[in-house]
Amino acid sequence: MAEFDLEAGLRSVQQSLKQIRSLLAWEQLRQSETRPTQQFSFQMYDPTETDLRNEYSFFLSISFQMHKILNDNTINLEAERDSIKGQLIKIEQQVQDLNLHQRFL
Repeated sequence: MAEFDLEAGLRSVQQSLKQIRSLLAWEQLRQSETRPTQQFSFQMYDPTETDLRNEYSFFLSISFQMHKILNDNTINLEAERDSIKGQLIKIEQQVQDLNLHQRFL
């Protein structure tokens, strides 16, 4: 567990947040372009929902791993613990504000 790079983990959750926002924006654009009065003979496959679920799962996994390390007092991280924990909490709050947890229940 000590070999987990917290800085890399922080970059991963930041990138994951960016990807989640991109997927939500794409979904919103797709929905705004949908014309319910127009009937199509086929419907294109749209992996956005699956991609969003996968990205959210990835985010939660990395976040959980980081919290596990940050809360392990046997690992000497005093110098960086508070800084990384604060940044992680801010990123998690941004993801929580997107209400994805309600969507995938």
